[in-house]
Amino acid sequence: MTTFTLAKTEYRIRLFSLFLLLLTTGFGEMLQAQPIKVFDKTFGGADRDDGQVMLKTADGGYLVGGYSDSEATADSPKEAPLWGDRDYWLIKFDASHNKQWEKTYGGSEGDYLRTIVATPDGYLLGGESSSPNDGNKESESFGSDDFWVVKIDFAGEKQWDKSFGGDEADNLWSIVTTSDGKFLLAGYSNSGDNGTKTAEKKGDDDAFAPDFWVVKIDADGNQLWDQTYGGEYSDRLRKIVATADGNFLLAGTSSSDASPPEDLTGKTENGQGNSDYWVVKINADGVKQWDKTFGGDNSDDLYGLVTTADGGYVLAGYSNSNTSGDKSEDSEGRTDFWVLKIDPTNEIDWQRTVGGPDDDYCYALLATSDGGFLLGGTWEFYYTVETPTRYDYWVVKLNADGNTQWEKKLGGGSNSDDMIQALLEPTAGNYLLAGYSNSEIGVDKTAPNLGSRDLWLILLEDPCVPPTISITSNVSTQPVFQNTPGVALSITGCTTGTLSWNGPNGTTGTGTTISVPTSATGTLVYSATCTAGSCTSSPASTTITVAPPLITGSFDGFVYGADCATFRGWAWDRNKPNTAVSVDILDGPNVIASLSADVFRQDLQSAGKGNGRHAFFFTIPDNLKDGLPHNLSARVSGSSFILKDSPKALICQGTGSPANKAPVSPSPTILIAPLVAQVGVPFAGTLVAFTDPEAQPLTYALAGLPDGLAISMTSRVISGTPTQAGTFVLTYSASDGVLTNSVSFPLTVNPASTTTVTGSFEGYLDKLDCGGIRGWVWDRNKPNTPLTVEFYLEGSGTVLGSALANIYRQDLKDAGKGNGAHAYNFSPPGSVTNGTLIRARVLGSTYDLKGSPKAYQCAPARLSAETPSDLQVTVLGNPVAEQVAVEIRGAAGQPLRLQLTDASGRLVSQRHIEAAKPVEQQRFSVQGQPAGLLFLQVSSGLKTVSLKVLKQ
Repeated sequence: MTTFTLAKTEYRIRLFSLFLLLLTTGFGEMLQAQPIKVFDKTFGGADRDDGQVMLKTADGGYLVGGYSDSEATADSPKEAPLWGDRDYWLIKFDASHNKQWEKTYGGSEGDYLRTIVATPDGYLLGGESSSPNDGNKESESFGSDDFWVVKIDFAGEKQWDKSFGGDEADNLWSIVTTSDGKFLLAGYSNSGDNGTKTAEKKGDDDAFAPDFWVVKIDADGNQLWDQTYGGEYSDRLRKIVATADGNFLLAGTSSSDASPPEDLTGKTENGQGNSDYWVVKINADGVKQWDKTFGGDNSDDLYGLVTTADGGYVLAGYSNSNTSGDKSEDSEGRTDFWVLKIDPTNEIDWQRTVGGPDDDYCYALLATSDGGFLLGGTWEFYYTVETPTRYDYWVVKLNADGNTQWEKKLGGGSNSDDMIQALLEPTAGNYLLAGYSNSEIGVDKTAPNLGSRDLWLILLEDPCVPPTISITSNVSTQPVFQNTPGVALSITGCTTGTLSWNGPNGTTGTGTTISVPTSATGTLVYSATCTAGSCTSSPASTTITVAPPLITGSFDGFVYGADCATFRGWAWDRNKPNTAVSVDILDGPNVIASLSADVFRQDLQSAGKGNGRHAFFFTIPDNLKDGLPHNLSARVSGSSFILKDSPKALICQGTGSPANKAPVSPSPTILIAPLVAQVGVPFAGTLVAFTDPEAQPLTYALAGLPDGLAISMTSRVISGTPTQAGTFVLTYSASDGVLTNSVSFPLTVNPASTTTVTGSFEGYLDKLDCGGIRGWVWDRNKPNTPLTVEFYLEGSGTVLGSALANIYRQDLKDAGKGNGAHAYNFSPPGSVTNGTLIRARVLGSTYDLKGSPKAYQCAPARLSAETPSDLQVTVLGNPVAEQVAVEIRGAAGQPLRLQLTDASGRLVSQRHIEAAKPVEQQRFSVQGQPAGLLFLQVSSGLKTVSLKVLKQ
């Protein structure tokens, strides 16, 4: 526990009291230098003005939003009018912290702004409103409070507003943008299923027992669906965030116990105390995946949620629980900050209780650029024993492990009530604090008090602590021979700033990994620095020496095979056709073995390779069967000749059950030929699935992707916009939990605007509709090699993206188009509208596909697909534990009906999809469902597929 204590004495000696505290507790050893206050400013009028939310803007500035009771008068700094009792209030600042404009939005009663998200053409504001449709509010009121969203442009001009709710109080706290350009509104609702609300009320009808409530709207504010989550008592949702797997986390406070097992949107765990932190994961359709409760024996209230790079998340709020339940530390005062780091399996990585002897409330959480976290709220103490309690701004900086780096309290003169409610990091190491203050000038406050309560904005600058960086190579011995593959440098220690490195011949970069060229001999010197805020590290440097070969010859050779058993190839010297050469086996740049290439192969002799005794077989040793990527190459010993088709990437496991067989790599697949992408051009390509002989669920991994590209392992789709040209060897692996098999394949990223690809191409641009842009293309000279297709606009030539033509179609194979794996399906960006003329060409070539240009038309009557006509349904992992994940192909653009029942025929869950994606993925929660057999039925038109699912 981190405890801060201040004596109940004169406020102006609090810094001295804190100094004594740090000396006596030893806490001072944990803290680095205190941050510096750059400025503080107040904004508002004669009444109450409050800061609730901040958002960085694309121009380097930021928005500060909240609500205001103040009139705009001649002697008031507030410029925007007051529409009613209380309005949404928004101020735009530039990058230099100067106010640019100010706006209010509202009706005649109370309107509270709590959240802002950016849109392509402005911003979406959200909160709650009790106003009718008057003032500048146009949407009607449904209950005592409604969700109210206001769409504005970049200048703050209102475009439209919408209300959502039922007959009681509905409070909107958080908004997130979805991958399809729509929005999820998240808050809590005490209404029944009336007004715009269709989801049931789960809490007690006779009490204030709100539920988590999520509403999905489109870009025009039209409601698409809504869903409630919760138990019998009060459940208040305050934050929603998107997760890396395309789902969403909801977090708030719950006073409910576990719901009945058949309630698929209820709670699965009892509460620990009066109230707990409660986290719910949902998919893109609002289907609950799981929920988790964290708390102690008293009251715990959550206000902050951020995701972390490891797939976990951090929760923050305040607690007055002692050690009990999930809480591992007592509360020193009445109420303390309580922050928890949760890992991807919902286990607590660490937790911290931070507070003083009285009440301390955490209302804001920020993930910082250095990988740490900032907590903001209020600290309670006494001005003197005789006077009332005071509250100051209190901000606490934690590192990535939850250890306190610094803390700072900021307040004004006497009778203060100062509270942080929003945090922002406008630039690395600089932190904006926003909330409200009613204190006078004094102590930390230099800005005047304008009314009964003002927006108080403070900028802090992190203390300058220069990072320490180092550069290491993956080379075990130097010098390295010319043409040695895989020589690389790694730069570590720059987790808190911006990296910059310099190399020979004017090369520069900002990445943490440097690929070192070895095609020429010489001494290569690399240096790097790291800048964190205003601090720059001392330079780090290293040297790689590339030496000429010891022997020369007229060498030739290939690596023709690699798996987890052997690494195979051949090599010879044309000048000595019947003499076996020695071959070095390299893992990356390092030699791990040498052997003679003296194994006889009749095909080598028949091809004129001397006496044919030039092959080698290298048995993969156990120390390489460690589950990690290894890039194996072969080189004629002492020379600079690297055998062709090197390197081969492998990931091998050491042991497994003798009865278990490793996953089998797919065929046909993109792995038989290079993928081709282009710098600056969006790319998408699907990896074909492995199969498992025992039908076990498989876990996939892909290593070696260049910058700008990423992979979703759920769908096995590589996507993104590459930023780095070159040829990259990717390792694609699948594991059944015991054994792993892997294959490697090259990805070529061409420089921007290259036209080097030639061939005997043939292909068509067939369909452009709601099902995507579809067709096929192949190269007669390389009949089994898939090509990459680039799509661009007629006239302007603007590139929309690219896709790999590797989808298998039986009709293509029957027509003699190689192995038949030459079809493509590309989803165009949302900017493409009906009637847009689109062309397609082989990436990097001048060959336009036949049928170009063709107009894009997305209307229900024009839905079609080039996917196989058969409906294909796969359960991703069977048996299942907490959820059923299903993948459906062959129904693109068509309606789907999914129904999950138990062995007695009782409905467990069902779902209707109006237009399926080419690869449709759905998940059903089966938490609380007893172990046994389930039946999944998927129907599309006249086609139905039924599968058995075993629930463990």
